[in-house]
Amino acid sequence: MDRRSPLAGLPEAAAFTEVAGVRLPEHFGDPDAECRALREAAGVLDRATTGLLRLTGADRVRFLNGMITNDVKALTPGAGLYAALCSAQGKVLGDLRVLALEEALLLLCEAACRARVAQTLERFIIADDAKVADASGEVAVLGCYGPKAAQAVARVAGSPPPELAPHHHVEVRVGDAHARVVATPFLGVPGFDLLLPAAAAAAVAGRLLEAVKGVGGRAVGHAAFETVRVEAGTPWYGLDFDENTLPQEAGLETTAVSFTKGCYIGQETVARIHFRGHVNRRLTGLALEGNTVPARGSRVLRGEAEVGRVTSAVRSPARGTPVALAMLRREAGEPGTSLTVEADGTLLTAEVIPLPLTPPLPAA
Repeated sequence: MDRRSPLAGLPEAAAFTEVAGVRLPEHFGDPDAECRALREAAGVLDRATTGLLRLTGADRVRFLNGMITNDVKALTPGAGLYAALCSAQGKVLGDLRVLALEEALLLLCEAACRARVAQTLERFIIADDAKVADASGEVAVLGCYGPKAAQAVARVAGSPPPELAPHHHVEVRVGDAHARVVATPFLGVPGFDLLLPAAAAAAVAGRLLEAVKGVGGRAVGHAAFETVRVEAGTPWYGLDFDENTLPQEAGLETTAVSFTKGCYIGQETVARIHFRGHVNRRLTGLALEGNTVPARGSRVLRGEAEVGRVTSAVRSPARGTPVALAMLRREAGEPGTSLTVEADGTLLTAEVIPLPLTPPLPAA
């Protein structure tokens, strides 16, 4: 995506990286310090991989409720939820956050699945009064995450945001711009995404960064975001799960699925697994010995048999060793199981550990 990050002008922006076609700051000189900011204070970062679809029309709630895994009918303006859009076979075509407004539903989707989500919804609109529009180019998304994130948002908004349940949201004013503040538990620490007009992004980013520095935080690049995400055990679409994954395999059943809402596409498969069976593989945590961080796709072995693949891996500052998320066969996924990971021809000793990979921190 041809865009300039609102944080690109900072003199500390030492490197950039491309994520799902989006150019993001990779770090601001000290990735470990950026990780500490996210876990101990607050960090501001560019969340431009998050796109925005707008669903309008009188039938929008009924239509979307019949498409996704969570209960849209229960939402009131200012409320939100996390859900998956599945195929008829129950595989995850994309995940999304649904934000209810008076006149529309906003769907926040990551770049890896946004186009597929939009195309799938459009394909199923037949006689419904519903319309999907991709508004990603109109908005910027800034993240403010960490135990002191609410304090930082309060500094730029003039008053503290209300206590918001996950994915609930409120509109605030930052200078001359209106921003929608969305409670975002993605990194396992308190946090918010700020949705705002793209034209105001650079100015708001500057104000938010000053507020974050005022509570002991700093600008954060994608490298630290990814490290803390993996430490939190949070799966990311396109890396840890995709269109070949069942919701339960990615651990989405407790956060993204309602088992009482009624029918939606793929519901029969998802419900049958929940009430009558189990999945044969599941996203699991690994702690690795040594200093080598295995690449995504590295084989995980039990003895000589392959039992899974690494989906994400980082060096964890919180643990002092590499950690990984891996999709493992059920028989190999019990915590405490000893495994090996094949990385560039070298076998790394690994142990299955539960998610999250590091203890969550309370809000300040």
